[in-house]
Amino acid sequence: MKNSILYISLLASLFMLSCTDEKTAENEENQQEEHAHEDEIVLTKAQFENGNFRLGKAVLQTFSESFRVTGMIDVPPNNRALVSSFFNGFVSKTTLLVGDEVQKGDLLLQLKNPEFIQLQQNYAENHSELEYLQSEFQRKQNLLADQVISEKVFQKAKSDYMRMKAKVEGLQKTLQLMNVNTKSVLAGNYTDEISIYAPISGKIAKVNVAQGMYLDNSTLIMEILDTDHVHLELDVFEKDVLKIKKGDSLNFKIPEISNQSYRAYVRLIGAEINEKRSVRIHAHPVNEDENFAVGMFVEAYFSNDPKQEISLPTTAFVDQDNQLHVLQLTEETADEYHFKMIEVENLPEQNGFKPLQSKKSFAKEKPFLTQGGFDLVEGEGGGHDH
Repeated sequence: MKNSILYISLLASLFMLSCTDEKTAENEENQQEEHAHEDEIVLTKAQFENGNFRLGKAVLQTFSESFRVTGMIDVPPNNRALVSSFFNGFVSKTTLLVGDEVQKGDLLLQLKNPEFIQLQQNYAENHSELEYLQSEFQRKQNLLADQVISEKVFQKAKSDYMRMKAKVEGLQKTLQLMNVNTKSVLAGNYTDEISIYAPISGKIAKVNVAQGMYLDNSTLIMEILDTDHVHLELDVFEKDVLKIKKGDSLNFKIPEISNQSYRAYVRLIGAEINEKRSVRIHAHPVNEDENFAVGMFVEAYFSNDPKQEISLPTTAFVDQDNQLHVLQLTEETADEYHFKMIEVENLPEQNGFKPLQSKKSFAKEKPFLTQGGFDLVEGEGGGHDH
């Protein structure tokens, strides 16, 4: 009897162990199947056609190391004129405002000062005296040649003539700086007003005078800018200077106005590092017809070390649990699209594309979901997973 009971117990234990092993094997098989499908998303073709979905293949794109610099719009020194007067006086005429356009030689303003008359009078008197001394010099030169007078007498006449000639020429230059016609002065036509003319063509950028204002010769009257040839003055940090070469191209924009991008090229590179540990870069816009204003703040972007990478549009990348993924088409049936989620590296975007790099292997030639992936991953696109 005891042997029968022992035999029955042994059979029961073996049966229970067999059931446990079968259940364990079944659970492991189910777990493997679930793991195989946990990264798969299925989308019906009806949902695909009715939703905002798009398929596309990975393409080769050029990616470069990019860095940002800042600067401003400026003009060359010969396109900027700071207007002042060599003489003191009261402003008797000025009509120009900031923004007015002037041509080289146009009248900017007039100054009045009674001392101007005295200068013209001195010039006329000394010019008359010069004519007399010149004739005396020539007469005594002839007398010396005939040995009628001594060398000493001739040298005195020569000295007086040369001294007066230098004085008259100096006064003449002064009147020319005043824009006074010396022939008119010699004819007895004096004026207490002088005119100041535009040294270059351009737009009035600054006006620091008003009617009746007294100016001395250190006062800045106006600033004129010729904006036909603007350029970029950029400050590049020391660590990036060696990445730039003369002739390199760059993109820039005026962030305070719009996000529109413009092209430029490097014209000059500074020779020293300033106190901010940066170097001044001089660049020219490719299209100088744009209406850039001097002083505009500029953001510029340089690129170097270009590399070819397979890539997808940025819309193909979706974020799940702080990891970036793409969805690749693995199977297409009569009614469904099957996608596999592939974890990829989060690399910088350029021109609307991101490099496609992953630690897991994938078929580069198969299509990817390039639009609508976010809705699928978030469960808003109508798709379903296994």
